[in-house]
Amino acid sequence: TQNTLANVYCERIRGDKAENLEKAIAIYTEALKVRTFDAFPWQWAGTQNTLANAYRERIRGDKAENLEKAIAICTEALKVRTFEAFPKGWAETQNTLANVYCERIRGDKAENLEKAIAICTEALKVLTFEAFPWQWANTQNTIAIAYRSRIRGDKAENIEQSITAYKEALKVRTFEAFPYDWALIQSNLANAYSERIRGDKAENIEKAITAYKEALKVRTFEAFPYDWAFTQSNLTNAYSERIRGDKAENIEKAITAGTEALKVFTFEAFPQNCLRTAAVLGTLHYDQKQWQPATEAYHTAIEAVENARLEALNPQSRQEVLANAIEVFDRIVQAYLNLNQPEKALEYIERSKGRNLVELMTQKGLKPQGVSQETIDKLAKLKQQVVNEQIRLQHQSINQKLMRSDNLTPYVQDHSYLKEYQQELDTFITENITPYDPNFNLTQKVQPIPFKDIKSLTDNSTCLLQWDLTGENILAFIVSANEPVKVWQSSEKDRNKLIDNANNYRQLYYSEAEKKEWINQLPDLLQTFADTLHINEIISLIPETCQRLIIIPHWFLHIFPLHAFPIDNNRILQDKYDIQYAPSCQLLQITKQRPLNQLTNLFAIQNPTKDLIFTDLEVNIISTLFKKKEIIAKDNATESTVTTQIKASESHCYHFSCHGGFNPNNPLESALLLAKPDQLTLGEIFELNLKKSRLVVLSACETGLIDLKSISVSNEYIGLPAGFLFAGSSSVISSLWTVSDLSTSFLMMKLYEILLDNTQNISVPIALKTAQNWLRNLSSQEGIQYLETRIKPNLNQLYPNKPKSAERFYKGLVKRLNSAEYPFENPFYWAAFIASGL
Repeated sequence: TQNTLANVYCERIRGDKAENLEKAIAIYTEALKVRTFDAFPWQWAGTQNTLANAYRERIRGDKAENLEKAIAICTEALKVRTFEAFPKGWAETQNTLANVYCERIRGDKAENLEKAIAICTEALKVLTFEAFPWQWANTQNTIAIAYRSRIRGDKAENIEQSITAYKEALKVRTFEAFPYDWALIQSNLANAYSERIRGDKAENIEKAITAYKEALKVRTFEAFPYDWAFTQSNLTNAYSERIRGDKAENIEKAITAGTEALKVFTFEAFPQNCLRTAAVLGTLHYDQKQWQPATEAYHTAIEAVENARLEALNPQSRQEVLANAIEVFDRIVQAYLNLNQPEKALEYIERSKGRNLVELMTQKGLKPQGVSQETIDKLAKLKQQVVNEQIRLQHQSINQKLMRSDNLTPYVQDHSYLKEYQQELDTFITENITPYDPNFNLTQKVQPIPFKDIKSLTDNSTCLLQWDLTGENILAFIVSANEPVKVWQSSEKDRNKLIDNANNYRQLYYSEAEKKEWINQLPDLLQTFADTLHINEIISLIPETCQRLIIIPHWFLHIFPLHAFPIDNNRILQDKYDIQYAPSCQLLQITKQRPLNQLTNLFAIQNPTKDLIFTDLEVNIISTLFKKKEIIAKDNATESTVTTQIKASESHCYHFSCHGGFNPNNPLESALLLAKPDQLTLGEIFELNLKKSRLVVLSACETGLIDLKSISVSNEYIGLPAGFLFAGSSSVISSLWTVSDLSTSFLMMKLYEILLDNTQNISVPIALKTAQNWLRNLSSQEGIQYLETRIKPNLNQLYPNKPKSAERFYKGLVKRLNSAEYPFENPFYWAAFIASGL
């Protein structure tokens, strides 16, 4: 009876689908207390088989883990359901196992599909058309799915095998006998024809359209709204690719089908389906130069992107959402530019950056700061309530399989509970969390920044330069206080040239054999980038009154020292403007709202890996300039000690003299290296409270990098500087490459001298610019004099009781400084460091 009850919960239409499956799994588990392998082996194996199906369909928990459990359970069942003793049961379990392997996340995808095909082939030895027609058809459907997804073998042949298997299944799954299953096969067959390589392309598309239309005889809006919308969405793609017939008419049919699908595929209820359909619909309008409807469709797709993060319950799904979204943002920006609305284009560029931050925070599961555990628990409960309702709506629609001839009432989903739960969550955050942690809401859902707020970042002497690299060109937006937005657009040729140049830059940088060549070529490389980006053309669009330029890079422009790009009259960009960087306008706006504390208290991490000789000198000398200081050095700089001390610290300046690096596969694992093997990761940085921090200095290697090795667009917003800005610091100084030890020490000491000079009151970006200009123009004799006054007196700290060692070390430094008249003139020595924030 327990087993039967569990079966019913698996098939139940009413109630919460996720909860029904949890009940089924629990009841099957209870039944197995009696249905043991020893006492009732046949019944035990039967329950194992149905339990495996329940885990395969399970919504809660980790999807990959659920599928692994299903495989393990099927394997157990096959101990009893052997080919010799119970051939039918053996074949049914094999079919269940094949379905799981088709969906499996872990292991090699190609190998999983091979296993599914092999298992189905074995099962068909028992499940013949004559003996078990229904099960035979099920297995044919499974083998068709596996062949259509197959990675190994000839792709064209695999699709042919898939089509053949679907047609075989239709011998049993007829319209008269099994209308719902017949429609499912028709839809799958249409998908296979859409992808078919062999045969006439035009004819294959016609067959796909015919099969989709056949499916719609059963998949009506009234009876099966989800399936109806899914088929309409597929028809959108098929009509958009159709070769025969009038092209304009085909596009209209595609647009009509897509518009119909979105009646069900709303961004609230089915965000991923909505994203795919609305993106295609937007592209149809875009290609017809119908800019306004294109922006409307793309806007719907973007709303879906921002909701899809809740539905994407595993990393693979989340990455698919992000990948599908890139072109949508590119196209809506360009469509608004074609409508001569650059302000709207800018808003969507910023929205894209906000989406990436929310996505990262979703993975991290960031908790609000300054609130009670009770508040955190309540928040988790309300968030889960929203997710559960989304899942319930999806499965409610998918499971409308009651074929009733008298069902004439259109099926309309009730979204009132979803809206109510989302409003309850938003209100709770606003009332109970925002007063204590004003930035937390940014980590929960995208908060679009309006253009008026973007413009508020400028004034009579300050302009904003925001870059955007699309799939077609390079865009540069110039925002000023008193003039309309100006836009510069490159050719596609220049965009492609820029990518080629970036790849060359990357290869030189990461090649140990050519690293010296990269250093020598750096001035020429920067000139090439400046020419490709037509930097002088862009400058001509900036008002003459501009003295300070806020640069917001995009994609791999984050890895270049834009401030060091050559411009006319043998100058560089920072000779003309005071330069500051920002990851986004929104994060800069938040930073501007913070009070700027005086730099009186220092917190420093000093040489934790014990392989950076100069950092010991650097930190010791810098610390003498502060009234209060707290230094954690070498082996003491463990992750536990550092995070504990930072959380207890009220310092205004945090100085990290250590190594750092970006993790392109998992940005949250990007880190500053502490005492081996510990790290301070980006994920941990986001959780810090640095509200009293005026400045964070990452005097380390590659701390400002985003992703140079793989040049990935999806993670362009997220790096260590953004983490420290979000955590509360007003300014962050970071590096773009592996820096020189001597020049970095010189630069850092001069930077702090300028910042802590009581006679001056200048910003961090201007102080950095001043220090960089000092270093690049420093003659060898001036350098030796600086060495004599600032470093030599402190060498006894580096070599205690070893005066000869200290003398040899000092002579080595003098020799380095005498290697050229201006030893640090090359941008390699001074241009790596950038100031983000204020």
